Amino acid sequence: MICCCRHLKCIHESVHKQYMSLVQSQGASAGQSLISSFAVASDSSRYGPNNPRQKNLTHLLVSNLLVRCALPISMVDNEHFRAFLSELDSKFQPPCRQTVTHSILPQMSMALHSKLQQHFAGLTDVSLTCDIWTDRRAHAFLGVTVHSFVNGKADSHLLAFRVFAGSHTGTRIAEALETVIVDNNLASKIRFVVTDNAANMRRALTVLIEESSCDVDDPSLWEDSSDEVDIQSVAGINCEHIACFAHSLQLVVHDGLGCLQVARSVTGKCSKLANIVHQSALFRSTYEKALGAGKIVPSSNDTRWNSTFRQLQCIAELDQVKLNSLLRETNHDHLVFTAKDIAMLQELVKILAPFAEATDLTQGESMVTISCTVPILLSLHNILQSFLVSSTTFSAFIQRLLTSLLDRFSGLYSLLGVRPLASSGTGSRSKPASFQSNVFLMAAALDPAYAFHWIQDHPGSAEEKEALRNKITG
Repeated sequence: MICCCRHLKCIHESVHKQYMSLVQSQGASAGQSLISSFAVASDSSRYGPNNPRQKNLTHLLVSNLLVRCALPISMVDNEHFRAFLSELDSKFQPPCRQTVTHSILPQMSMALHSKLQQHFAGLTDVSLTCDIWTDRRAHAFLGVTVHSFVNGKADSHLLAFRVFAGSHTGTRIAEALETVIVDNNLASKIRFVVTDNAANMRRALTVLIEESSCDVDDPSLWEDSSDEVDIQSVAGINCEHIACFAHSLQLVVHDGLGCLQVARSVTGKCSKLANIVHQSALFRSTYEKALGAGKIVPSSNDTRWNSTFRQLQCIAELDQVKLNSLLRETNHDHLVFTAKDIAMLQELVKILAPFAEATDLTQGESMVTISCTVPILLSLHNILQSFLVSSTTFSAFIQRLLTSLLDRFSGLYSLLGVRPLASSGTGSRSKPASFQSNVFLMAAALDPAYAFHWIQDHPGSAEEKEALRNKITG
């Protein structure tokens, strides 16, 4: 072939020009494809699989977009998303969904787990939080987080997040939590475990914690019960169980709202108004036109009492003249708020406001909140005492809140030397074992934001306050 081309070029120059012109125009000779069409594209067109740039972009794509932004994995196969990536870097080859699911994510999980193992090896004291919740599709999940201090700074990590199928008994929760603890070699390092107040959670922790004199082979010990019994730790765990403060505070408010008979009519109107706003598109458009789009009444959630507070607060702050006029024009006269209703609503919001502030304060994700529990409890005690003197309409409601507060946190109030009220006979179940730890007093004293300033809110005498200070420092 080469000899023929040389012969044509030297002897038959015109024919050679015609041949080259044909090759360039058709890309082939005599119906044959050029050899370049069979060659693999060079590295200059696409990054190779081992190229550092390719690896880095793939890692950033999965870790930042799919993991941290919680975008669906199927997005990597979307043609528009791939076109977008091609515009950013035409040499980058994004992975497919199968590669991300079965290769990249498992490798990243193993690498992160190994990194956490090395991190935990250098720790001596940690605390855990554990919770189980169910999503809207009735799928249950178990979440466990670990908390410690590294070089004086708070350090938190997600220890486990896994599907929790089946019944939520204390037996199964204890087994799952024990597996997480043992897998991460944390059994001897755990000092506190924080959970909610559910009976199955309390039962699971009593199974994992304490006395060596009990027989763990006794099957009756694994039965769910509300009794606080000490059971030998299966995994050798020796730590202290602390109930979630925010959840306990929510139970106090629920106890109070349960006996709020005097304002039942007002709260019922608020609930119905919120339902209409969120369920009727016609009423909502009229509502927004009259009162403004930024003043929508929020819905309430049974598991978040402060959502009820925000609902009541929103309605109490609305222009009542415009609201009542709107309700009459839309044939909702039964929801019209009278002057007495508004007065009761505003007073109710005033009583619940300190509880809402305390709930928000103790739900911080990146800050220590245990140190504010003692100041909050003393402050709430004093506020309710003052409300009890000044209020006549809600005296029974305030009395119920105060009784429940002293009952559910009786262990901590006992440490503070605050005398409880006489039993109200309402049947609330106190959990002193959950709040009788000295760690609450120590945390408040060691936090520069509180130190011993909260002692001034103590209802005792000067001698009692000084004795409490000496108890903590001594």
